[in-house]
Amino acid sequence: MTHKRMVIMRGPSGSGKSTYTGKHFPNAVVCSADHYFERSGPYNFDRNKLGAAHGYCKGKAETYLKKGAPLVVVDNTNTQLREMKPYVQLAEKYGYDVEFVRLETPVEIAAGRNTHGVPEEAVQRMAARMEDVPRDWGDEKVVSGTG
Repeated sequence: MTHKRMVIMRGPSGSGKSTYTGKHFPNAVVCSADHYFERSGPYNFDRNKLGAAHGYCKGKAETYLKKGAPLVVVDNTNTQLREMKPYVQLAEKYGYDVEFVRLETPVEIAAGRNTHGVPEEAVQRMAARMEDVPRDWGDEKVVSGTG
């Protein structure tokens, strides 16, 4: 077991991923597509720049993995395997153990508290497309996003 870890947070908007990350991983390098939309001031989401935002997030993760940062957290919705696979591959490339933390939060609570104005129907779609993590990718811890 290495001493280097990558934690991949999972859950729809408003489920509590960023709050959990701040509380449980205060010294981590946090990589998030949301940070792309905050680079020039207040959060300003643009659906047309989503690909660039995820490229930015992945690039930041790889930069810190290359540097050997002891803890890197990927704080995105990560509902589908195709979204997580590039991070798992990077972790393997740089010798990191991978853990997953899935926040289980009722949709109506997540929709009511997400800070980016994501409508409840969109949060429901995110929750509905949550795929199980293959065992050989790493351990997944499921926690309540309401506590």
